[in-house]
Amino acid sequence: MLQLQDISYTVGERTLFQHVNWTIRSGKRIALVGPNGTGKTTLLRIIYKELSPTSGKITHPKKFTIGYLPQEEPTFEEGTVLRLVMQGNPEAVQIEEEMKRIHEQLESASDHTEKLVDQLGSLEARYGQIGGYALEAEAQKILAGLGFKEKDFSGSMSVLSGGWRMRVFLARMLLQGPDLMLLDEPTNHLDLPSLEWLENYLRNFSGSMIIVSHDRFFIDRLAQEIVELYNGRLTHYAGNYSFYEKQRALLHEQILKKYDQQKEERERLEKFINRFRYKASKAAQVQSRIKQLEKMERIELPKDHGVIHFQINADVQSYKDVLHLQNIWFRYDRDWVLEDLNLNIYRGEKIALIGENGAGKTTLTRLISHELLPQKGTIKWGERVHLAYYAQHQIDALDLSNTVFREVEENAAPSFRPKLRDILGAFQFTGEDVEKKIGVLSGGEKARVSLAKILLSPGNLLIMDEPTNHLDLKSKEALENALEDYNGTLLLISHDRYFLDKLVNRVIELRAGRLWEFEGNYSNYLDHKAAMIRLEDNSSSAETNRNSRQKKSKELKQKQARARQAISKERQRLTGLIESLEAEIERLEDQKERLELSLSNPESYQDPMLAITLQREYDSTLKELELKETQWEEAHLQLDDLLATMQSG
Repeated sequence: MLQLQDISYTVGERTLFQHVNWTIRSGKRIALVGPNGTGKTTLLRIIYKELSPTSGKITHPKKFTIGYLPQEEPTFEEGTVLRLVMQGNPEAVQIEEEMKRIHEQLESASDHTEKLVDQLGSLEARYGQIGGYALEAEAQKILAGLGFKEKDFSGSMSVLSGGWRMRVFLARMLLQGPDLMLLDEPTNHLDLPSLEWLENYLRNFSGSMIIVSHDRFFIDRLAQEIVELYNGRLTHYAGNYSFYEKQRALLHEQILKKYDQQKEERERLEKFINRFRYKASKAAQVQSRIKQLEKMERIELPKDHGVIHFQINADVQSYKDVLHLQNIWFRYDRDWVLEDLNLNIYRGEKIALIGENGAGKTTLTRLISHELLPQKGTIKWGERVHLAYYAQHQIDALDLSNTVFREVEENAAPSFRPKLRDILGAFQFTGEDVEKKIGVLSGGEKARVSLAKILLSPGNLLIMDEPTNHLDLKSKEALENALEDYNGTLLLISHDRYFLDKLVNRVIELRAGRLWEFEGNYSNYLDHKAAMIRLEDNSSSAETNRNSRQKKSKELKQKQARARQAISKERQRLTGLIESLEAEIERLEDQKERLELSLSNPESYQDPMLAITLQREYDSTLKELELKETQWEEAHLQLDDLLATMQSG
């Protein structure tokens, strides 16, 4: 257990947070959320003791270990990938080197061998206690889960890109197995298979963790508690991200309601004071109301960081048939990247194109956009199809001498030009920012300009390759809402599974050069993937006679159908239970708030029996609320385990 006690941190004249108190209990998976710039990373660095707070202290037990994955690539010593990961357990590495040294001494020593043997025995015993003999196998397992091939284990760190070096650092921390993990944007450099592996690994991790991430799907599947850092304060929500969104919206409504009530009360008091301020007979009443105003603690409305809404629509609708790929083959060099692909896209579809890094997703979109030509096959466009393509390298096409506004305006369809400032505002260009030259913008800012250009173009087929990479949560939500209502056709490549889940109605997986199609959103894809892949692998690997193969396939389908039906039924039961408990928790929270107001009213104590009744009802409500929250958490854990079972097959 780690405790933050009265922590404050100030940079210059700006106070990031003040008098923060937080107890991080053992085994808890916590997501730290809040708008960009509120100090989430700073708070992690203070917990890790990389920064010192302006005031306050942090306490934890002796020998308490903390692992920290920063956003920025850390400095690495050189060495092989496997060796650097194993250094996550420095004691084991040190003992291993010491044992090696003693073995060398024993080979050449003619005396004092008994002492050396005793030392070796002690070292071997300790090595076994800390899991040294299984260390290399565990390191290899973690590396494989994060996408490394066996041939990469002995490779040098010096040849790896920044993203892969971050994976090595993550693997080393996972092998370390600290009491508390601090994960700052851990999903930034992972593809979907690695993401899903990491989720399962962290779900089984016995220590505590604090996650800062823009990946809402990742948070939703892992977090048991959400802690929001906003306006220098921490607010705790006992649930996952979906629960937090609902509760936060409810809390916001309650604050608005109280604000309006207080505003009316203040206006009533001020009206009385102004009316009778100079009337001697009302002097006492006026003074009483002045004191009431002075004692009234003003309710402050939270700064509006809600979603910016804008709409985009295709200027001209395409015909029903948008795109047909027939028998497409493509390779850059010797090996085929894409093999005999067939794909039909129809007007109004919203499709996710997924697959591990290097599978060929971007290659396929470049073929569709005619940046590349296939060696075999044909790509046929439908009538009145106008393509708008957002690629990861799109910033290279920007005119560096243009202003932000001018660059977007030049590309915008006439009907969209009145919306320019709204959309630029959604992507964090407000006020004078729109007059900045493209040449002075950062890489992330240029990417956001490119994205705005695509959205405002006359295209009715949008192909978007990682459009959310440089967006904060507010901008992501604005883009989600716009694309959800978009009346054109959409093909998305994204690692943001929450984003995909909200938008798409069809998932296409590119695997081993071929396409595999699934109806529904990303969650539906996860539900079906394991069974479908297992069935395909079973069919392709069977070498028995045809009758036997048909029989086994039929039995497998029946077994899978029964399993899916049972899992689906249990999932529905747990989902219904969670929704019921959430409604009950909301009711009890309202009841608790009502009772607190009554108990804080002096008039309630004029009737002793009423006061006793209110206190008993309040105590009973607290106990029932605690029970329901426990039941809610247990139901969510059961649902998490069920989803993990579905994913693992």
